[in-house]
Amino acid sequence: MFAPIARARSAFSRRNGTPRQGGALVPRARCEVKMEARLPRHLLEGLDEYTHCWVIYVFHANTNLAGTKTGGAAKGKVAVPRLDGKRVGALATRTPHRPIPVGLSVGTVESVDAERGVVVIGGIDLVDGTPILDIKPYVPFCDSIASAKAPDWVGKEAVGKDEPLKIIRVDVAERAEAPLASSYARSAAAKTLYPDVSAFVEFCKEVLTYDIRSIRERNADVDKRKFDTYRVILCDVEIEYTISEERKVEITGAKAVPREIFDDWERAKVEQQAREALGEHPKPKH
Repeated sequence: MFAPIARARSAFSRRNGTPRQGGALVPRARCEVKMEARLPRHLLEGLDEYTHCWVIYVFHANTNLAGTKTGGAAKGKVAVPRLDGKRVGALATRTPHRPIPVGLSVGTVESVDAERGVVVIGGIDLVDGTPILDIKPYVPFCDSIASAKAPDWVGKEAVGKDEPLKIIRVDVAERAEAPLASSYARSAAAKTLYPDVSAFVEFCKEVLTYDIRSIRERNADVDKRKFDTYRVILCDVEIEYTISEERKVEITGAKAVPREIFDDWERAKVEQQAREALGEHPKPKH
């Protein structure tokens, strides 16, 4: 039984848009992690001597989280976006839908405030609110394996065939510049994680350099697609964009959206599901 040591305050407000793994895919991504007040001070002291760290966490936003405690929700195979939906054994992928919904990602150590118990991690693929179980320093001599191999489809881009998620370029429409600036100014999350609107916009463009649409939507005929305009929420800002047949993205609008707030009952239900998924059961009432 474990209790989280922290919660992530991430640039990825929802599951949609969160990269499939941390590290090199979206290096401009930022996440602030603040240790729980109950923990000893200075837990992070010395972490600033490392360039990277590992983060162990719970996939709290899984739609099947409640069923994972018994294994009933676990699937043997999952559809892989990089393979246009071809199914592969779940444990041979980085899918969040695992028998035990625990994730492991690497990120860059951007800054450490040991006194306050806060670390800012870059390039990390965490959804906002993710429960953090542990942070470990990345040690190159034992964590980097030069002889390691993986299937071609796992690389940053597919090898020997067209990359199904590749976007040629991302542009910002002139009419979107003012909404982006005003949305940044209204977003506490954006201003916490990015020093100015230009840095925030570059992050948004980086996220959209990969096709984040569902497999079904991406592969559907033009006349059968559900949407002409797509949206993704980053730092509590809804980014509106289009994708052409030539795989060119244009950001066409933006607006600040309220941070998702659960009432006490809903929050308690979600947190209980997360605890049960980790094997922690409520104490019986007498």
